[in-house]
Amino acid sequence: MSAQSVKDIKKEIYLMLHKAEEMLQFTEEAFSKNKTPSLDQALELANEIHQKEDALTESLAKNASSDNEARSIIGVPSQIEKAVTSIERIVENTRVKIKDGLLFSDKAIDETNKMLSSAKDLLKKAGEAAVSGKKESTDTIVAGSDTLIRMADSFATAHEERLVTGECSPKASSTYLCILYAFGDMASYTKNALRKLTVQ
Repeated sequence: MSAQSVKDIKKEIYLMLHKAEEMLQFTEEAFSKNKTPSLDQALELANEIHQKEDALTESLAKNASSDNEARSIIGVPSQIEKAVTSIERIVENTRVKIKDGLLFSDKAIDETNKMLSSAKDLLKKAGEAAVSGKKESTDTIVAGSDTLIRMADSFATAHEERLVTGECSPKASSTYLCILYAFGDMASYTKNALRKLTVQ
């Protein structure tokens, strides 16, 4: 695979991650304003990313048998697509929250905002790391992903305790937990993608 081809593919991977970050920006807007239109924009970006994943994987597959670098990164686009599928779960559960008028506790709102902010930052740095290809950048993404996963688990545990004490609405509970677990999955797939991109 030519150096230019690899460079082009890394640029496309960067663009996928950037669009994923934009999906979270649209979701954050919907969550804060309690309005759904920006969620549709997020899903439009998801469709673009799914199409790009197909094209990139096909391109890498054509070269994988004769090119070690293409073979080593062939799984990257699909890992990013899985991260995006996790973001779609966040989008859809945010839509449920808004349409059904579900009330999150103040703590759940604060925790969701923290997760959105941290996830956006992670995807921004992941895009930069994809282009630079530096191991140090990937190590930062791995650490950031692990932090996000721990945060999601910690918030889920705290939420369950609030349920017991009656601070949270059982009706909104499953929606909130779905959002938290989707953030953790998104972080895990992002970490996997960057690891595959660096180990060449």
